[in-house]
Amino acid sequence: MKNALAIILPLLAVLLTGCVGVMPVPPSRNQPACGKVITPEQAKFIVPGQTTRTEVMARLGDHFRDSPRLPVLAYSWEKPAIGWTWWILLAGPGGAAAGGGHTEGNHWRAFFVKFDASGRVAATRFVSLYNRKSLDEQLENWAVPKKFSFAKIGAHIFNPDNGVPWFIED
Repeated sequence: MKNALAIILPLLAVLLTGCVGVMPVPPSRNQPACGKVITPEQAKFIVPGQTTRTEVMARLGDHFRDSPRLPVLAYSWEKPAIGWTWWILLAGPGGAAAGGGHTEGNHWRAFFVKFDASGRVAATRFVSLYNRKSLDEQLENWAVPKKFSFAKIGAHIFNPDNGVPWFIED
């Protein structure tokens, strides 16, 4: 009974003096907002060491970002994101105060393709793009990974840009 009161009394105080709410907001449409979505099924024809750049462009189209410095390209797109709306309402002896807002997730995705010196596919990867870096920077960082110490990036467990574990972002 003592533990129940320790939980109920603070909860009751919050409910009597204010309200906090969080609610998901579904995306407004299913089609991509920008770009053409490339699916893993569409990319199955790619065989590293055999498939050429010309074959990739013929099958996936010419709506890609080509790196001016490296033999890599990126097909990118944005899918509608699920957003969150929140609000706070406080009521007390001094009157009432309210606030709120809306945030939207990042649903930028890309399909990266790296080519060898002969123009054949060397590697591919589907990625989630980050808001803080340009598409070119993320593409080139993937193509030529930088060497970091374990302490700096957590042995490839955490994204150094936002601290989120890689497995959650992928």
